[in-house]
Amino acid sequence: MKGVKNKNISLNAEERNTSEMTLFFEQIKSLLSDDRNVASGRKPTVKRKHMMGECTYITDFREKKILDKKGFFSLLGFEDDEVSFDFVFKGYHQEDAILIKQIIKTVVYAAVNSKNSDPDLQLNLTYRRKRKDGSYIHLLCQLSVHEVGSRGNLLKSFTRLIDISYLNLNTPVSWSIRSRSMAEEEVSKSIHDLFINPFTKREIEVIKEIEKGGSNQEIADRLFISRHTIATHRKNIFRKCNCNTVLDLLLYCKKLDII
Repeated sequence: MKGVKNKNISLNAEERNTSEMTLFFEQIKSLLSDDRNVASGRKPTVKRKHMMGECTYITDFREKKILDKKGFFSLLGFEDDEVSFDFVFKGYHQEDAILIKQIIKTVVYAAVNSKNSDPDLQLNLTYRRKRKDGSYIHLLCQLSVHEVGSRGNLLKSFTRLIDISYLNLNTPVSWSIRSRSMAEEEVSKSIHDLFINPFTKREIEVIKEIEKGGSNQEIADRLFISRHTIATHRKNIFRKCNCNTVLDLLLYCKKLDII
């Protein structure tokens, strides 16, 4: 990416991306903390099998825990004991991260808030994920329902990760969803809306100055406006694109050819 001078942006990118997902799943946990939101007792009708060259796990959204972890060492180089809740939602390639996080947040939020049982829900994702040795592999992620609550909402999901690097796909990220209650068009609209330029001409000028680096005062001096005005523009910019970090903002704007 051209012109990024702030080294801390790249050094701490993964930690900030993880922080964003941590905050999101804290909200999900809060939504599921209602005492009335008890498990329905429904068990998966298909027996889960773990195959060579893949890893599997169960995500408990109510307790923010990862259960029944298998195969992470052979696939990603991590021992199963190293795998935590936050772990499974980080390590995305930085060019894939914004899109992957938006898809996951859209589908999970809808599923845990659903008032209708959707036992056939399945989300399929492909993306690049970092291994322990620093290399990246291309994964197929298959997320399905493991347990639902008394009102039919998602409590636990079952995830299978499969190495598909050998396919040499040209498109790093792809996705599809199968659901009784969630239309693929709704998720598509959420993703599409994320990548429509929402910024004013002045905000784009500020974004280009953010890319160059510097404090609000330094940017204000370059644009001949007040520091307070820059702070307001910055707040509005991050709100409009639903980004939490400068790195996410710059990746988002690069996809829109703003920078």
